[in-house]
Amino acid sequence: MKYKKLLSPAKIGSLELKNRAIMAPMSAALGNPDGTISDPLIAYLTARADGGVGMIITEYCFVTEDGRSSDHQISVTDDGKIPGLKKLADAVHEHGAKICLQLQHGGRRSMVRVMAPSAIMKQTDRVTPYEMTTQDVYDLIDAFIAGAVRAKKAGFDMVEVHCSHGYLLNDFVSPSANRRTDEFGGGITGRAKAPVMIIEGIKKACGNDYPVSVRLNGDDMVSDGNLGRDSAALAMLLEEAGADLIDVSGGMNGVGYGIAPAAVKTGYNADPAEEIRKVVGIPVAVAGRINEPEYAESLLRKGNVEFITLGRSLFADPAFVNKAAAGKEEEICPCVGCLQRCYGSYGHGGQFRGCMVNPFSMRETVLKIEPAETKKKVVVVGAGIAGMETAWIAAARGHQVELVEQSAYPGGQFRIAAIPPHKQMLARACVYYSNMCKKHGVVMRFHTKADRAFIESLNPDIVVIATGGTPLVPGIPGLKDSGCIANREILLGKIAPGNKALILGGGLQGAETADFMAEHGYEVTIIEMRDKIAMDDHPATQKLLLERLRANGVDMITSATVKAVCPDGVDYEKNSQLTSLRGFDSIILAFGTRSNQTLAEELKGIQAEVVTVGDAAKAGNAVEAIYRGAVLGTTI
Repeated sequence: MKYKKLLSPAKIGSLELKNRAIMAPMSAALGNPDGTISDPLIAYLTARADGGVGMIITEYCFVTEDGRSSDHQISVTDDGKIPGLKKLADAVHEHGAKICLQLQHGGRRSMVRVMAPSAIMKQTDRVTPYEMTTQDVYDLIDAFIAGAVRAKKAGFDMVEVHCSHGYLLNDFVSPSANRRTDEFGGGITGRAKAPVMIIEGIKKACGNDYPVSVRLNGDDMVSDGNLGRDSAALAMLLEEAGADLIDVSGGMNGVGYGIAPAAVKTGYNADPAEEIRKVVGIPVAVAGRINEPEYAESLLRKGNVEFITLGRSLFADPAFVNKAAAGKEEEICPCVGCLQRCYGSYGHGGQFRGCMVNPFSMRETVLKIEPAETKKKVVVVGAGIAGMETAWIAAARGHQVELVEQSAYPGGQFRIAAIPPHKQMLARACVYYSNMCKKHGVVMRFHTKADRAFIESLNPDIVVIATGGTPLVPGIPGLKDSGCIANREILLGKIAPGNKALILGGGLQGAETADFMAEHGYEVTIIEMRDKIAMDDHPATQKLLLERLRANGVDMITSATVKAVCPDGVDYEKNSQLTSLRGFDSIILAFGTRSNQTLAEELKGIQAEVVTVGDAAKAGNAVEAIYRGAVLGTTI
C-alpha cells in the first residue's frame, strides 16, 4: 500500500515535518531521579527518530517542582536542565526527526503537592486538592512560559502545552474540576484563560514564529466534563491565542480511556477531533489506538486531521513508519492493547516501563541484538510466543535455527488467547513473530513431534524447550471423574453440551472463556477462590471485561473454595459455609497452567545444551514468556 498522505510533508506553523507521523508524549520512566535527561531516554527516543517519525513529542516535562507526577519524570524547572535537554534535542535531530518538549504540571495528579483550580476530590482516590489562589495561577502561567523559553534555548523545535488527561490545565478548562468564581473560572472563556495566557506568553517570549501545540482532550470521559462540542469551542480560543496545533487525546484522572485497552474501538478520539477540525484553521493531530498504518492513512485521507500522533504503536515498534513505507506491514510488531507493561507493572528492571510484545522497548541500552561470537545450531521446540521470540532473535544474531512445532499453526497458547472477544490483535502478534522467524531464516517445521531421537538427528548445539504448559488439574474430590472440559478446548471450537455452564476458576483464562461463552448465548457462572474476577488483568481491561460479563448476565461467585465436583455442579465453601451448586450442563476447567517438563526429562544426558523457556520452564504470563525468550535469544 502507498501511504501518500502519511508520508507526505506538512507544516505546523513555520515548522515543516518530513511526514505526518508524530510520536505521542508517553512516559518511559527513563529520566534521572533529579529530572535530568538520561542516556537510556536518549537511546529510547533516537530509536523512534531512526524509525521514521516526522517529530517526537517528549513525555510530560514538569515546569515547577510541585508539579512532578511520577518518579523518573523529566524537568524543565531551571536553567540547569538546559544542557541535558540540549543533548536530547541534538541527538534526535541527528537521527532525522524534529522534537517538541511537552510542558506539564501534575495538579491533582502531582506526587508532590496535590493542587487544582477548585477543591474537588479526584474520582480515583477521593483526595481533596489544595485550591489555588489567583496569584498561584499567575505564577503557574509564568512557569510554563519560562519552561518554553528554556526549551527553545535547548534547541527544541516546538513546545506542547499539556491540557489533557486530568493534569492541572485540563482541570482548569474542564467544568468537572473548575468551580472557580475569579477570572479563571465561570464560562469557557474564563476556564480557558490560564492556557490562553500561557500560549500568548510563550509567543511573546519565544517569538510568533515559534510553534506551540496544545494537547487537548476531545472528550474528558467523566461526568460533567467536556465533550467534543465543548473542546471545539476551547480549540477556537486556543487558536486565537496563537496555538499552531491541536493535539487531540482523551480521558482524565485515570478515568475513561486515557490509556485505552483493546476493547476500546480504534481511533476513539477521531470523532471529537473532527468536531475540533471543523472550527479551527490550524492543523489537528489525533491519538488513540491507531495501531496500524492502513488505519492511520485512512484517517488522513478523510481530511479531518492533518497529523497522526502514534503512541503505544511506537512502544511496540520504533520502526513503525519505516516498515510501512517499505511495504513491510507484516513485520510491524503490533500493539495488542494489553497495558501489561506500558501501564501495568513495570516488570523486569524495576523502574522501567516497556512493551509486552517487544521487550527491547525502553531497554535500548541493555537488551541488544548483536552478532553471536560463535555461531551455533539451535533447535527450538514449540512455536508459541516464547519459542518464536527466542528463535528469530537467535537467527538474527547469526545462529542456524530450526523451530519444531507439533501442531499445524504458530502461536501456541497465544493463538488460543486470541479467540475471546476483543483479543484479535494477539493473533496479529503471532503472525508478527512467525514472519520475523521467516525473515531471519528460521527453518520452521510444523506437524512435527520432537522426541529425543528426532532432535538428536538434527545434531544441535543447543536445544530450547518452549513446549508451553498443560491445564492445571488440582486434586479436588470428584474433579477427574466429572467430565470437565478444559477451557482451551472450548476456545478451540468444542461445543459445550446444554446451555448452563459452570467455569471453575475466575482468573484471566476463566473470565475470558466466560466472556466468549456468554457472547454465544450460554448461561454462565464463574466460581473463583480470590475476592475478584480477572484480578491479574490491567484495571482498565478488567473494568471493561467485568462490564461485559455483567451485561451478559454472568453470575460471579468470589472468595469461594471448591470442595467437591460432581457431573452437574460443585460444593463450595464461602465465609465458612458449605453450599451446593447444581443444575449445570457442562463444567469448564480454568484453574490455569502448569509447566510441561516431559521433554526436558526425556532429553537428560543428550549431547547438547538444553534450555527451557516460557511456561515449559515455569507457568507464568505472556509478559514473562516473551521477555525470557528475548533474553535467551540475545545470549545463546
